[in-house]
Amino acid sequence: MRNNAVKLLEDIETNKLPSLPHVLVKILQACRDKDISFDSLSEIISQDASLTTKVIKAANSPVYGRARHLNSLKHTLMFLGFDTIKSIAITASIKQFFSEYNNQKTHFLKTFWHRSLSCATISRSLAELTSYQYPEEAYISGLLHDIGKLIIEPRADEEYKLYKHNTFPADTILKQEQQIAGISHPELAAIMLEKWNMPDVICDAIRYHHFSTDEMQQAHLLAKIVHFSSLLTSDIPTNKRSIITDTGIRLFDLSESVISTMVKQAEEETQSLAASMDIDISSVEPETIQHKDEAKQIQLAREVRDNSLVQNSQNVINTYSNDFFESIQQSISLLFGINNSLYLNLDDNQQFLSVAKKQHSTGTYFFEDLKINIHSNCVVSQCLNQKQIIDSFSEASSINIIDEQIAHGLKSEGFIGLPISYSNQIQGVILLGSSHAKAINLLKNTSLLKLFSDNLSNKIQQHLNHSQKISDITQKNNDVFLERARKTVHEVNNPLTIIKNYLELLSKKLNNDNPVQTDINTIKQEINRISNIIVRCKDIPDIQITELGDTNINTLVTELLGIYKASLFATHNIKSTLNLDNALNPAQLDSNSIKQIITNLLKNSVEAIQSDGEIKITTGTININGKNYIELKLEDNGPGIPDEIMKNLYNPITTTKGKNHSGLGLSITKNLVDRNGGSISCKTNETGTIFSIQFPETK
Repeated sequence: MRNNAVKLLEDIETNKLPSLPHVLVKILQACRDKDISFDSLSEIISQDASLTTKVIKAANSPVYGRARHLNSLKHTLMFLGFDTIKSIAITASIKQFFSEYNNQKTHFLKTFWHRSLSCATISRSLAELTSYQYPEEAYISGLLHDIGKLIIEPRADEEYKLYKHNTFPADTILKQEQQIAGISHPELAAIMLEKWNMPDVICDAIRYHHFSTDEMQQAHLLAKIVHFSSLLTSDIPTNKRSIITDTGIRLFDLSESVISTMVKQAEEETQSLAASMDIDISSVEPETIQHKDEAKQIQLAREVRDNSLVQNSQNVINTYSNDFFESIQQSISLLFGINNSLYLNLDDNQQFLSVAKKQHSTGTYFFEDLKINIHSNCVVSQCLNQKQIIDSFSEASSINIIDEQIAHGLKSEGFIGLPISYSNQIQGVILLGSSHAKAINLLKNTSLLKLFSDNLSNKIQQHLNHSQKISDITQKNNDVFLERARKTVHEVNNPLTIIKNYLELLSKKLNNDNPVQTDINTIKQEINRISNIIVRCKDIPDIQITELGDTNINTLVTELLGIYKASLFATHNIKSTLNLDNALNPAQLDSNSIKQIITNLLKNSVEAIQSDGEIKITTGTININGKNYIELKLEDNGPGIPDEIMKNLYNPITTTKGKNHSGLGLSITKNLVDRNGGSISCKTNETGTIFSIQFPETK
């Protein structure tokens, strides 16, 4: 018998155990509700044996660490987490959608649901009456007592499916099951639950619920409760109703009136729950019931379709990308066929809506400065404050000029507004630019719009959390950098001071008219410039212009070339040629920055040439669009710059000079040129490279 059970359980996944479409629609709608509590969620799941079984299996799976003991379905749901419960519900719904559906199947499931829920309700009442320690455990045992039937049913013939499963005694149905599956439904269910490490007391209560009252006399209290509850939900002929009274007295000393009241209350509760899920268990015309059931199956199909569509469309949204808002627009285009949309987020003071940064909606300048007071009388504000889907086409909408401007900006007749909120906190509004006709069609399926809005709210919150995390990391790295910079400044200044002192001693040993004095002064100036650069690094992690003054570019070029001729150029056997415009006027520039620019470009040229080359420096004036500029050109006859480097020439880490170079030289050069109001360009080929820099001429 156990071998038969193992084979059956191997052949069927728990996820394939069917539920009524009415229940699945209810749970899918609940999962979409961002404010749903675990109490409400557990209430819905606890009304269906199949969903409860899926939850129990998940909770006792090694993947989730196995729940130790199931006393409360609510605690089990909390153990699994909302995302897992939602996944279980959606998976069950999709599998149900693709499973065989007919009126006969639905009738079987409704009968099963009614009996299981009635048995569970009575089991809990009995547990409370008899002071059983775990009434929730009794409820779940009663709910699952017939779950084995759902495993056997797909293999069964029409007779089994049409049989009244609450007929008393159950001998006939048990014999059928033995013939079909080689095992009865109580034993099969018990073995399945044992496999998931459910407590023995629950497994035994389910295993023995069709045993005789005589055999149950010495059983565990929970087994007695489930046995009697199953009996009370059976269709016992009038001439045998004394069995109920007799069993109630023998097992619990309960009077007939107490039993009758308990059964009546359970039936009223079951009827109420059935009504809340649109499950018709009345005795009206079968055709009417079938029509309702088919409508519910269609509703389930729509729910599954909407979930799949939203999930598929939002797969393109990259939460951690800089193109996050663009990917939202792609998602909207995929799902709704709308190409123009806009996300407005709420500011930190919760007063204004404006366009989220890095969002490129339709290219219109209007949105750049858009700022909407949330208390203003417009459609956008209504959408935010009412937390409801609203459109600019409805007569009830309070449209003003800002709404019309937004519609124009979106290049559409109007728009649909979707509120975006997370954990009941409003975040902003998504506006979908649309024609009137298209809006009418979209608004026919508000559930799809709401599902998209809810899912998008989670995506936006994930993006905000990620952005904040990156910002925190960046700030922390900046703090670390500044601390290291301060230590470096302190350490570097010591050797620089020593070098300056030795230069001073060397200068005193030489005559004042010695030509070397000029070189010593130049070196002193460069050491002072290095000190200033290092000090600025300590305080500001970016290049800043500190002093603008009359700067003669010819003088700076001559001084620096004099230094490099005797050092860098000499060691590489590089010739230099100067072609300076002596009529060049001084310009209002930062001389230290210009020195850094010339130094970086000279070093680049020397490193590119390697040896036996030539560098030519030219200064002059040039007129661009009627305005005069000072031009500085540095030309070398090196091998040129490769195409792949030229594409990102001024970006950091673009270097071909090996591991000892940071690749920051040209990036810094470009920043310094920009900060001095100039421009820089480069021409290169296999015979050499020319850098041309223009600074505004000031008189």
